Amino acid sequence: MTILTAAPITASAIGPQLPRAAEVVRAFTTSPDDDLHPVLVVAAALGIEHRLHVGVDAIVGDPRADDPVVAAAARTACMRDAACAVLIDRIDRWAAIEFAEGKAGVLHTESLGQLIERMVTVWMRGQALADSRVGASDPRVRLASAQLGELGAAYDDLVTDLRLGRRRLPVLQTPTGPDRTV
Repeated sequence: MTILTAAPITASAIGPQLPRAAEVVRAFTTSPDDDLHPVLVVAAALGIEHRLHVGVDAIVGDPRADDPVVAAAARTACMRDAACAVLIDRIDRWAAIEFAEGKAGVLHTESLGQLIERMVTVWMRGQALADSRVGASDPRVRLASAQLGELGAAYDDLVTDLRLGRRRLPVLQTPTGPDRTV
């Protein structure tokens, strides 16, 4: 199983603005393209990882699946989680460089990567419901849509506040990647 990686995010590769929430959500359905904003490249890779994870979750949750198949799927799920953690860390490292000057603002409770990870998780829940042909009036569909809207608004507000120096991102993150000691 291949873990998707994108080119390293560097301060020299950034544009004057972070992408808006709608662009981040659109990136979940695209292939990582190095011509995109670096955050969108990683968001696209996160979208792929989450789609792969759904298939693995279906196997793990299948009561008819053989134990060796479930065990292999569980190992794959751990690999998918590790790949997502690496991607989240890439966004956070980029943001730490990009917003290093913003020490005066109020501390935000989560990193940019963590917020984008929550967005892709809710987006994927909505996609899984759509794939299962659940109707748009289903409360779970409406909930996923409302949650994604709220997360998108929170992301856009954070981006604005970061640019204006009203908020800053946490510096000390709990390591989530494969090497949890860094």
